[in-house]
Amino acid sequence: MASKVLLDTNAILRYLLDDNHEQHLQVLETIKTKDCFCILSVIQEAVYVLNGYYAIPREPIKQIFSSLSEVISICDDDVLLKALDFFIETPKLDFIDCILCGYQVCRDYNVFSFDEKLNKKIKRIS
Repeated sequence: MASKVLLDTNAILRYLLDDNHEQHLQVLETIKTKDCFCILSVIQEAVYVLNGYYAIPREPIKQIFSSLSEVISICDDDVLLKALDFFIETPKLDFIDCILCGYQVCRDYNVFSFDEKLNKKIKRIS
């Protein structure tokens, strides 16, 4: 098995929720023994599930993923942390839009969108 492990959404959710204890322990062991990391699209999907299906409010989600970034490597973690800030301060935006805003701020990318809510936010942060 490779020493670097890319965790998927299900692994992240099992780790966070411990709703399947056997799988939770498997993920925990992997995190302890391997170099684990996660990409933003996986985090985005996990946020969607936690907020939508499990009805976890935005503030605890921010805390969860801020803490997770201390346990595993998250690609573009600076963008994630900025996106989590936007997620809290802009409740009308979906998390993926907050990630786009994070890229605009952290990487100086120009976001092109027809989404009026997103464009208003982009204009405010520019």
